[in-house]
Amino acid sequence: MEGSKRPSRHVLTDAEAQAIAEDLRHGRRDRIEDVRFPQLFQVQVGTLRGVSFTNAQLWLTVGGGMFRGGLMEDCRFVDVDLDPLTVYKSDIRSNTFERVTFGVRAMGGMDNTVIDGGSFHDCRFNDYGFRRTTLNGVTVEGGRMDRVRFEACTFVDTRLASALRDVTLADGRFDRADISASDVVDVTFDEWRSADLRLPDRRTGFFVTPVGASSALGTVLDDLTVPFRDRFFADVITAGYDLVAVSERFFMSALGAQPTEASVLIDALFPYRLDALGAAPGQGQR
Repeated sequence: MEGSKRPSRHVLTDAEAQAIAEDLRHGRRDRIEDVRFPQLFQVQVGTLRGVSFTNAQLWLTVGGGMFRGGLMEDCRFVDVDLDPLTVYKSDIRSNTFERVTFGVRAMGGMDNTVIDGGSFHDCRFNDYGFRRTTLNGVTVEGGRMDRVRFEACTFVDTRLASALRDVTLADGRFDRADISASDVVDVTFDEWRSADLRLPDRRTGFFVTPVGASSALGTVLDDLTVPFRDRFFADVITAGYDLVAVSERFFMSALGAQPTEASVLIDALFPYRLDALGAAPGQGQR
């Protein structure tokens, strides 16, 4: 790691990696430091409890079997590349992640999992997917999420204060959840089952409904170029999402707007912003 005073990561042989994996599977090791597992070597465990990973790179899989779910509890990850982390049918309880990258060369994800408590500080998620996963009492602070999809997930007492880029939340449930401190660019909501969610409320990135976007567009048609106006109509108003994050950065980088017209449209959209998402009848609910 650039600028780190820690020793460089020791590249493990297959035999060394296999020995460590066996120790982890049988609860014989509580610390992994300064190592890099061989490429494509998968550390697969059913239970991982009280293990500290520092300055490491590995592919970690936590999974349950037919009759028993997986468990990762009270573990700590610092300066780790999880390449990737894959989790299935597991409980992830009270773990701490600091400066961890989820996905360097390979895509990862969590499916049918409960993340209960714990925190993610200055972490980065790349090409990551959450499916049928519950986040309960989780804090995500700093870092960023790029190309992340949450599908049929539940957020309870959870706070996301991160940079969100190309993030989709589809068919979600939100109960006392808060993403108001997140920086949002190209973030969309596609249906929700119920909602109690605080949203960002600042000019640099906020959410509007397609109806609100259509109303705002009608007030500034003459100030926009035809190509940008058509892209905005297609990608925001008629794209089929229930809620879309808008910003000057999104308009210029994704929709080809010029700085002046991007600013004009943001001024028109800002009065239509939503600072919270509730279970209003007919809005995004099933």
